Amino acid sequence: MKLNKNFIMLASAATLAFGFVTLPSYADDKPYTVTNGNELDADSYKGFKLYRNWCARCHGTYGQGMVGPNLADSLNVISKDEYITTVTEGKTGSIGSMPAWKSNPEVIKGMDQMYAYLKARADGAIGVVKPKKAK
Repeated sequence: MKLNKNFIMLASAATLAFGFVTLPSYADDKPYTVTNGNELDADSYKGFKLYRNWCARCHGTYGQGMVGPNLADSLNVISKDEYITTVTEGKTGSIGSMPAWKSNPEVIKGMDQMYAYLKARADGAIGVVKPKKAK
């Protein structure tokens, strides 16, 4: 969404006059829902199951890193596009390489679900616990 100059000036004036203004926040949209500390929405829970089956052996049970990097930290510094490119094309780093998953239809189909699960970890919305599926 592109904000026009008049809107920005009006918001600035409101901030000065009233001490606050609430602007729409699109950056805060979360791709997941966590309830009760460890219950994930259905899609994020599917992402957890896919992650557990394909990624945990290198990135750790909870994304904390092992042979592969800590994804709970990484997803706070890379964009979703960078995540998609890395999963699809693989990556060679200073300590090793991640394979390209583009030939695995299960991983490619569930990439957004895995991202939602990992983003919940990265944001601290779910701790280092085994998630459950929300009812």
